[in-house]
Amino acid sequence: MVTTTGVARAATPAPKTRVAQGGSPAASAGATPSTKSSTPPNAKPGALPSNAPMPPAASAGADSDADTERDSLEEAATPLSERIADLEVRLEQTRQLAVGRQPRVTWGGHIDFGFFVPQGDGSGIVRDDGNMLFPQYQGRYGWVFLGDLLAPTVNTRGEAADLGDAAGADRFDSVNSEGAPGFIANEVNLTMTSALGDSALATAGVNFIPRNGSNFRLGDFIEVDIAQVEWMPTVSQKTSIFVGKFDSLLGIEYRDRKASQRFGITPSLISRYTIGTALGVKFRSKLGADDLVVIAGAITNGSNTTEQFHFYDEVDSNPAKTASGRLALRPPLPFEVEVGVSGSYGAQDRARDSLGAMWFWGVDLQAHSGTFDLKAQYLRGAAPGSAVDGVYGLQLNGGGYAEANWMMTPMFGVLARGEFRDAFVWLGDPNAPTGAERAYLTKSWRGTGGLRMAFSERAIMKVEYLFNGEYGGIPQIANDVFTMSLVLIN
Repeated sequence: MVTTTGVARAATPAPKTRVAQGGSPAASAGATPSTKSSTPPNAKPGALPSNAPMPPAASAGADSDADTERDSLEEAATPLSERIADLEVRLEQTRQLAVGRQPRVTWGGHIDFGFFVPQGDGSGIVRDDGNMLFPQYQGRYGWVFLGDLLAPTVNTRGEAADLGDAAGADRFDSVNSEGAPGFIANEVNLTMTSALGDSALATAGVNFIPRNGSNFRLGDFIEVDIAQVEWMPTVSQKTSIFVGKFDSLLGIEYRDRKASQRFGITPSLISRYTIGTALGVKFRSKLGADDLVVIAGAITNGSNTTEQFHFYDEVDSNPAKTASGRLALRPPLPFEVEVGVSGSYGAQDRARDSLGAMWFWGVDLQAHSGTFDLKAQYLRGAAPGSAVDGVYGLQLNGGGYAEANWMMTPMFGVLARGEFRDAFVWLGDPNAPTGAERAYLTKSWRGTGGLRMAFSERAIMKVEYLFNGEYGGIPQIANDVFTMSLVLIN
């Protein structure tokens, strides 16, 4: 059996290997059999099957000869049917023990190969030279950039066609197209899933990302996407406890964050805050008939921002941790609906102390009827930043999206998404005599249209066009993107 990537059970909609909910797991799933004796009640102690080899008499001496003769007499007195039944039980126990020592491992993954055509220079930002457009920032921020760094997205990973010329910033521009169209191997994913018994599951996923190298350096890199153990301690298996590096609890977009799971190609403008994986412990429990209520909580090193953004840290740099949770309701309606509220609170990522708090909260909705799906999410958040530690500050005034997916036929589907992001990100102390180093002012909207062609369950072609725009006094930036993706799923 094979699985796809990101197999973090019901919190993530990727297929995975596991025992049937509420059922009795098969022995082949890695269960350890009972060692309780299965000897028939009227069997004599020490009785052996008739075809069992007898011990050598010569090496046992007189006492051994007597014991052997006594055992033979007792064996002859035991009915043949009982001896056969006893042998079958022992053989089955031996087989189960052998299976239990070799847990089942399944391998899966996907290949995501794409082509994109960016508008302009591929970047989503421009510089406000001389503070001509926003004079209120004069003297408070050394550089002011307008727009959204990640708006010209080219793939499911959320990478921009180009990060542009952000003066004084040392960052890894993974695509760095400089406005040129081109092919790209977005991601090669390998995922392993292993049953650790009848109530535990281990999952590990690794991404291989081929990128440009320069000056005798390789640009390719590898990332551990997920590495978790899930334990289902109850008979119903409706409660799960996760340990390791696992999926987020914020909103719903983390459920289709991988190319093999997403209906279209690109993530939303607010995905950078919600779909990152984090290290820690997590639980999720489904309550009531038809899982009417779902509650989940986690304690992690940091937030669930994505690794390429300003705020992510995997190994914590301060003693305080981040708490997150989600509460969802699935009302009994003629069609499937889930309404949720989620949030997180903890010491801001990358700071060496725990004084400044980073927080997010949001609401989400998803509905499914036949071949039609509707998804929507709204999010707010903030972090004070730290000039001493070089930590960015954030004021997310609001961001959200609404997306509709419709499979018109078993092969062809269409996508439409509308979204916005209103945020201010800065580095440094604007009240210091020299001001802060830089600031990014974003008031962006985006409209996305897409087509999905499912040649089979394992071969899917996707096409999208991203219409990026600005509002609130920010000039229009030429940063639309046409992008294609061929996803091969194992």
